[in-house]
Amino acid sequence: MNTARMVLPAVLLVYFLWRSTRQRVFLLGLPFLMTMYYSIFFDGLKPFWLPYQWSEVSDHMMFWLVVTWIIYFDLLLPERRRSVRERRLLGPRLSGPEELVLLAFLGYMLLRVGLTAVQHMDLGSAISQARVLLYAFVGYFLLRGVFAHAGRRATLDFLEAVVVVNTIAAALFVLHQGFHLPGIYVNVIEHSYIVFGGQVLTRSFYFMPQFLPLAIAYCAARWRWSVLWMGVLLVSLGAVWVSYTRALVAVAVVEILLVLAVRLLRRGDVWPAVKRAAQIGLIVAVFVAIALAVMPTQSAYLFSRITGTSARGSVAADENVEARLSWWRTTSEWVGKGNREFGMGFPTPGQDGRVTRVEEMSADSVWVLMLWNLGLVGVAGLACVFTVYAWRAATMSFAGDDDAAMLSLVLLGVIVAVFLQGFVQWTVFDPWHTPAALWFLALVAVERYRQRVGAHETVAGVARTVAANQRPVFDTAPHQRMHDGILGFQGSGPGRGGPR
Repeated sequence: MNTARMVLPAVLLVYFLWRSTRQRVFLLGLPFLMTMYYSIFFDGLKPFWLPYQWSEVSDHMMFWLVVTWIIYFDLLLPERRRSVRERRLLGPRLSGPEELVLLAFLGYMLLRVGLTAVQHMDLGSAISQARVLLYAFVGYFLLRGVFAHAGRRATLDFLEAVVVVNTIAAALFVLHQGFHLPGIYVNVIEHSYIVFGGQVLTRSFYFMPQFLPLAIAYCAARWRWSVLWMGVLLVSLGAVWVSYTRALVAVAVVEILLVLAVRLLRRGDVWPAVKRAAQIGLIVAVFVAIALAVMPTQSAYLFSRITGTSARGSVAADENVEARLSWWRTTSEWVGKGNREFGMGFPTPGQDGRVTRVEEMSADSVWVLMLWNLGLVGVAGLACVFTVYAWRAATMSFAGDDDAAMLSLVLLGVIVAVFLQGFVQWTVFDPWHTPAALWFLALVAVERYRQRVGAHETVAGVARTVAANQRPVFDTAPHQRMHDGILGFQGSGPGRGGPR
């Protein structure tokens, strides 16, 4: 197993670099693999985590995302020698209204950084405290530029590869947490240990596969299936199962139902959607039967957590939900009436001792973090960002060809899943993953641009076809010349006579 931990990340990185020689977008494999670092042992590739003095994992991820972006566009080469002659390095012009809402949210965040610096007379500390959140927006525009240049087919191929790698991580997660196979993840502290049915179960989120929402949405949205994609869905469901997380189970169910519902509403896609729903239902039934047979204790523990919630009469009565509501109330009290609308900004732990505790609570709800830093305005702003991007992805799911509709449908599923996970995690503002956290929103903006350009080219093509098919019905010029010759008109120039 030690050999596998050393070889796997290197093999995956070499594969993405090799694919980048044919499809350049695969250069993004590096930052995406870094995002999955514990789950695929990428933390073992030490050169990518230098210098060790950097306090946050996201600092290294941001650095390598910038390096990848520079290499993608050949920015270190003279312009005449660049293989990519792209002028818009951050992508096309803004797509409204979704990107206008995103920019407004970013602008408000920067304003709060500035006001915090003025309040504490320390600009450097304010920027340092806010940098992890700002990384998400810097990464958004860098990924936007790369995806816009890559093209839809290459982007789908890249996402497909990410899903396969995530499935490998999911399989390792199931072997570790479901079957307790020793030696997979070493020197990693488990989140919790539970004794249930005479067996010790472990729960951990540090090495969970990071792209489960993408994998589930991708499987549900594909027009055609194969044994490979059935296996991907089975393994992904297995990772959800042994996470013992009721919220994640609910998110997976909602995501699948949403994708299938949109497919049903698409004109002419009713029978394929019904067929896919039946296939997924069969796979889920087979999976549950296998899980009950080979992991009886683990399955019983998950069912006990689900039934425990229903036994309390309401979700709000669940102890974990009560804890998160308590953290929201605590943060609201700390912020106080005077700052509830706009938050406390970005003070450091040294400037405000409550920051450390807020960060601990934020790991279980991104909304606690928003309330503390940006107030109710920030909470509403982030909710609006997800809402407008989900609306855009939904509208695009009903338009375009198969690839365009499928990609939009996948992105819609991911947006809804990440939004729902925000009530139990800090999702897009997780300090371990922020630089590439908004990749799915960047793809929505790029896909909107592609569909807009495609519609414009279609209209222009139709106009050219109509113009080419327009021919004069009756050309009178030859008949007029014959008529003039018969009557003796030779023109009116010098030396030309009139009719004789």
